[in-house]
Amino acid sequence: MPFNKLKLAEMTADSEEYLDIDSIAERLEVVNRTIERLIEVFAKKLKKSKRRSGRKILYLWSDILQCAKIHMKIEREGTPSVAITRPYMEQRVKELEAEIERLKKEPSSGSAQSVVSPLE
Repeated sequence: MPFNKLKLAEMTADSEEYLDIDSIAERLEVVNRTIERLIEVFAKKLKKSKRRSGRKILYLWSDILQCAKIHMKIEREGTPSVAITRPYMEQRVKELEAEIERLKKEPSSGSAQSVVSPLE
């Protein structure tokens, strides 16, 4: 498939955006049939990230972009999509900030702890 590998590598998906095949082809600068073939190859993966708008089928842009990058061997298939990664990372940052605050408030009593040996 004639994707521009450099442009494809620098493309990112910022929001959850659903696009039809024509819009996807314009963004990736390829013909519609190329996108149709890409969707055929990754049909199982894209099954849950599509929706209908009238007669048109819309696909989640982040998942289409990831499939194109996997196809061109820019990325590997084991990584989750941006739609999954972003909320997870935001949640993880909040958890870590809460942990930092808890550790700051907790008095440092490392030497006050007594260790009991199991032989006593």
